[in-house]
Amino acid sequence: MRASLQNKKRLGWLDFGKAMGILVVLMVHAECQLGLVTFYGGMFYMPVFFVAAGYTYQCHRNVSLCEFVKKKAKRLLIPYAGTSMFLWFFFWVKDSVLAGNLMDFKVHSLKGILYSRNQMYAAGYIGENPVLLDVLNAPLWFLTAMFLACVWYDLASRSRRKYVLLAGGLMLAVIWHGMTDLLLPWSLDAVPYFACFMAVGEQLREKDVIQRLLEKWYGILVLLILFIGLAHWNGSVNLSCGIYGRSMLVYLVIGSLGSVLVFTGGAALEKICEPVMKVTGWIGQETMTVLCFHMFLFMFIKTAANIVGLGSGVTKFCLTIGSLIVLSIGGRCCHRIVGKR
Repeated sequence: MRASLQNKKRLGWLDFGKAMGILVVLMVHAECQLGLVTFYGGMFYMPVFFVAAGYTYQCHRNVSLCEFVKKKAKRLLIPYAGTSMFLWFFFWVKDSVLAGNLMDFKVHSLKGILYSRNQMYAAGYIGENPVLLDVLNAPLWFLTAMFLACVWYDLASRSRRKYVLLAGGLMLAVIWHGMTDLLLPWSLDAVPYFACFMAVGEQLREKDVIQRLLEKWYGILVLLILFIGLAHWNGSVNLSCGIYGRSMLVYLVIGSLGSVLVFTGGAALEKICEPVMKVTGWIGQETMTVLCFHMFLFMFIKTAANIVGLGSGVTKFCLTIGSLIVLSIGGRCCHRIVGKR
């Protein structure tokens, strides 16, 4: 496992986990009502990406923090800015230019892009709470959150008191959540919380947890029972809107357990169903493209579905599977073109 990471070989089950995460993202945003599937999927579909980031993270003290920040900015902030400005420009042309209001620059949308949160206050806030990311860029909050979580985690990892710093940050996040409904820009209120999922991922690598679980089926059963029980007690979550169920700390456990279980499922499939792993591995490598553009593609698929008169159930299926296929293929083609250049 460690050797694979050092040799920079992709881990199929890690891509499987990310593929399952992005699939649930699409189902939720397409408003698929699949009962327990979307409920339990909603327990891990965001944490799994932070856990995966922690698994692949390695602290290189010979690399300065500044260099690390630049690398992550290139990986996460450039796609955020590029996608956001593309979507803003599209809807400026569509809603303003074509309507004859050339000087209507959709300032509210630009402010939302800078703030990088879906709304100013957590869901359930009593008072005005308008949508900030309103040009089909709502999922992009995740990119700025991941960027700051990676920076905070790297900064903490350079200290001998790494886990003291992470625990302190976690407590500040919990206190902030308990005191106010205000959601800070770039998920600053939740970044220390997300970094704890990264710590879980790093421990999975250090302790070789996934392979050990494959050898002990009863361990998987215990984790599954804990996951199901805690998820039902804690209730639904929505990290983009500051909703963690009954307890942030309990959800930290739930999100970690769900991530471990889906990774373990992927590791088991690697041994018995290689064709499935090839498909999920392909999708898992293109989650950035799917995340950035799926809601934009949804708009066109919905329009086409309405024209041909498809039912809501079929439309939701087309939204989910169609976007997954089209954007995964598109992302792969773009990467190959860039690679050749």
